Amino acid sequence: MNAVEKLTQRRTEIVKEIARLEPMRRGSVTEQFLTSTRRDGSKRKRGPYTVYSFKPGRKTASRRLRSDRQRTLYRQQIEAFRRFERLAAELVEVSQQLADLAVGTEEGEEKKRLRS
Repeated sequence: MNAVEKLTQRRTEIVKEIARLEPMRRGSVTEQFLTSTRRDGSKRKRGPYTVYSFKPGRKTASRRLRSDRQRTLYRQQIEAFRRFERLAAELVEVSQQLADLAVGTEEGEEKKRLRS
């Protein structure tokens, strides 16, 4: 199997894997602790509270996750999005290598021309 066939096969595998991804979401899930002051002046730490944070624009928004099921689903969906990002980056890399082979440009040749 030559390089073009291997890259084409890998590209097909990546696209199939992207199609199999479950629902996804951006953001992160973290544990939050709150500190409160009692009447006698002593501090009290409360928590942990599980919080989902995301950016729907320029500002960060947060939402408390109340059940174990929510926490599990949100973490799975965030991991699916991160997997999608890795696969998309790999797809771009494989596609660029295929494009280079299509025009007959080797990476080494490109570097030599850039230095001159």
